[in-house]
Amino acid sequence: MSRSSISFCCTAALVAALALALGQSARAAFPSLYANYATNCTFAFVGDGGTAVSSVAPGTYQVVVSTPFAFGNGLAQCEFVQFHLTGPGVNLDTDLGGGDMEVEQHAVTLQPGATYTVQDDGRPAQTRRTFTVNSSGSATGPSTSTSTSSPSTSTSNTKGGATSSDLVGSAIVFRGTLAAVVSKVGKLTLTKSGKGISTLKSGRYTIKVVDGSGNAGFVLKSLRGSPTTVSTVRNTGASTVSLRLTPGQWYFFTPGGTRHPFIVTG
Repeated sequence: MSRSSISFCCTAALVAALALALGQSARAAFPSLYANYATNCTFAFVGDGGTAVSSVAPGTYQVVVSTPFAFGNGLAQCEFVQFHLTGPGVNLDTDLGGGDMEVEQHAVTLQPGATYTVQDDGRPAQTRRTFTVNSSGSATGPSTSTSTSSPSTSTSNTKGGATSSDLVGSAIVFRGTLAAVVSKVGKLTLTKSGKGISTLKSGRYTIKVVDGSGNAGFVLKSLRGSPTTVSTVRNTGASTVSLRLTPGQWYFFTPGGTRHPFIVTG
């Protein structure tokens, strides 16, 4: 197949996907499963709604593994985590960079009717648990309303009472998920596919924040735009926002704290 044919096919597929999205009342991103570690090196394994995972629909999920701070600093009961997810077609393990990182995000596909196991290999007796996958259905993430006219913003409450905003419009390309962490001491990180960001392509992103601080928060803002608060200074737990990032200079920060810049390209 020639390069021009490939380009045509990709364009046609994108147009078809956009047409399908605009013909529906809701559009969903990949759902997420969170392994939220505590300083005793055990973790809570929860879904987007903040409830413990016992069974899920088959499909693709983002697995977000996070700690309240980098365990390599010696303040936790282990120097690094040993998270391990196993089952049909999946063998995911991470130590968060040997304790140097606070969050990683990985995509996995869970098979219908299968059983999966999660544990920390350093503490299997305290952390081992299983969950099942339904034999039918499909994985869907947080729904976001769409519009064929001017952009609009919808809000809903998430765990901890924070407000989640969804800025959408017609023909906006979904670029993926950004994982953000607010540590107990207020340190912020923002990553994509487990790597820190300096530049991103413009489009719509799902930003998932795990907030371990009770006196910090997480805010996104363009150079001349209004701020979007994903997690308030009094919020803890997981919050999600769907946000359109337009070309230009952007920042993420905690209110009153240092601004961390990144560039969004067209």
